[in-house]
This record gives sequence, structure tokens and C-alpha cells, in this order.
Amino acid sequence: MAALGGAMLFAGLPSTAQAQDDDKRIDTLGLHLTAGLDLLYDDNVYRVDDRVEDPTGDLIVTPSIEATYAHPIGRHDIQIRAKAGYDQFVSETQRSKLRLDAEARATIRFGATCGITPHASYRQQRADYGDINAATENLQRFSTLGADLSCERPGFFPVAGYQHDTTRNADDFDYADQDSDSFKVGLGYNKPSFGTLTTYYERTISDRRTLGIKNRINAYGLRFQRSVTPITQIDADLQWLDVSSDSAAVGTYNGMGWDVRLSTSIIPRVKLTASTARDIMNDSLIASGFAIRSSYRIEGEFAISELTSAGLYADWQRRKFRQDAALRPFSIEADRNRQFGATLKRKLTDRFDLSLDAQHYRRRTDTDVSNYSGTQVTLSALLRF
Repeated sequence: MAALGGAMLFAGLPSTAQAQDDDKRIDTLGLHLTAGLDLLYDDNVYRVDDRVEDPTGDLIVTPSIEATYAHPIGRHDIQIRAKAGYDQFVSETQRSKLRLDAEARATIRFGATCGITPHASYRQQRADYGDINAATENLQRFSTLGADLSCERPGFFPVAGYQHDTTRNADDFDYADQDSDSFKVGLGYNKPSFGTLTTYYERTISDRRTLGIKNRINAYGLRFQRSVTPITQIDADLQWLDVSSDSAAVGTYNGMGWDVRLSTSIIPRVKLTASTARDIMNDSLIASGFAIRSSYRIEGEFAISELTSAGLYADWQRRKFRQDAALRPFSIEADRNRQFGATLKRKLTDRFDLSLDAQHYRRRTDTDVSNYSGTQVTLSALLRF
């Protein structure tokens, strides 16, 4: 599925523990180059209903190159990452597209534990037909500009931030073009034996100028982070969401939102992770207003040896779409997406890795329009210089 940039801000806050910062800086200093090659076979590239018509399969070859650079300036850091790739469809060549992904951030430290992290990112990718619900090409472009503030330390500390997001689409999908502004303020409390607890308020305003619709999200949240044991980590973000729109037909939403993740390595050589989230999608290609998204994921990774690992994962997602039929008629009001997969990774040398991923995906909608299912198999090679 194409990644649809959400409106929720602050997936994580910068750590200011000096020893941890020093370790991370040692690991990431300097310029690093990586070349990759992905061979992906998809047996349903146009996302047709395979129960009523024959799907089209294709092999997508994606060479890529990525550069990362990190440099300390006194107590401060700068980090830059840029990746470029080209999705070449062997048969359906009209679908071939350039893929770009770049980000830059700096950590400006002041006082004993405070840090401001300005950041910017840009991403360009081909939209998935499952999000378009039609065999029409759409090149999506996402950009972000913002800054975070945290003074995490034992006791109470402030957090704050601002983020501006833009989404741009091809002319046929300019109804989904969007500008969003998010503001956040909060107060955190840290105690080594307890963990970190942060309470915050976040306001997001998303403007779809082509449709003349603004959506507003008020989120009242409480986030808890703790390493329960050296091998178990919990990260829970609970929110009360108050969502409204300029359009009476789109309506409102008042209810809980969350982002909870639990990981453990209690079984030797096995890492287990379970996560669930409910959030608001503002830039869906389906809804003219917003979508309420609920997702669940379980995964397990087994270290077969120091060089080889294998894993299994399962994803479930449900979306409920809020839209104004007078602005953009659409028959789907909800859908369900499922993915089940397995991975195998092998480190051949210190610089060369291979991985294999196989997954089965399925989508069902409330009206049976745009149902589909299929299988993807990806072989990836990664070379570090």
C-alpha cells in the first residue's frame, strides 16, 4: 500500500541522555553509501477483483542508491539521508516511476538536557491502485518541515513542536492535495525506575483547497514509555480525538485514538512484537474529508544464527471514510485490508546482505466494489560501501 502521510505528530521525542547520544554519534558519523536492488513479483498489479477477472502479474525491478551523512558540531549534530530508485515494470512499462526519499535533521543542544530538532523531508512515489480504486497513474509527493523541542531528564520537563505537511498528486487527483499544520505542547515526567510519562495537547488543521474543506483535529494525549525489563519494552500513546470538518456532510468524530507497541525477547533468540493503533488519515485518496483508521500487527523474528534470521508477520487494517458526496461521489464507506507474510534475511559479508519477503494481501470493502487479493514476493540485495 502506498504510504498515506498521517496528521499525527511526534512519533518519537529526541533522547537527551548524553551517554546514549555519544554512542549513536559514534555509530553514524561520516558519509555512508549503499546500493540496493529489489526484484518484486506482484501477481495483481492493477488490484482487480481476482474472483471475477484474471489479474495481471508483473516483475518490478528497482535499483537504488542511498547516501547518509552525519557530522557533529560541538555538542550538536546534523544528519542527512537521500535515496533514489527507479521502479521498472518489465511488462507494464507505463507504470515505471522514479522513487525519491530524502530527509535532513539537526539536533541543537542547550542547557544540561534540552534539545531542539529541526527536520525536513521529501518523498515521491507511485500511488498504489488499491488506494486509487481505478487503473490510473498517480505520482504522489509528500513534504514535511518542522521542529521538536524536548528537555527530557529525571523529573518534569517540557515538550513542544510544530510541523507543516504537504501532499501533492497528479492533476486527476488534485482533490486530495493538502496542506496541514500541527502544533503540540506538553509536559513530561521521567523517573528511571518508572519510565517516561508525557501529557500533551496537539492541534492539526488540514486544508484541501481544491475541495474547499478544512479538517481540524484536537488530540488530548498521554504517552508512556518504559523498559519493563532489559528485554521488554512498552510504548503506549492514548488520545482523545475531537475531529471536525467545514463540511456538514463529512461530519465529526469524537472518540479514542491510540498507538501501543509491546516488544519482548523473553524467548532466547526470538523477538516478539505486537502493536495496535487508531488514528485519523487526512490525505486519503478515497475520502473527501478524513478516514478513521484502526490497525493491528503481530510479528516474530527468530535469529537462526549470527548471520541468518527468519520472521513471520500479520497486519489487519480497517478504514472508515468520511466524505461529502456532493463534492466527490464515491460508493465505498469502509474497507478492510489484511497482509500475511514471512521474511528470511542472510548477512553474506560485512557489506553484503540478502533478504526474501513473501506476503499475501487482501482487501474487502463494505460495498464489494474494488475488492482484490494477491501475492507479492520480493528478493532484495544490499551492498554497503
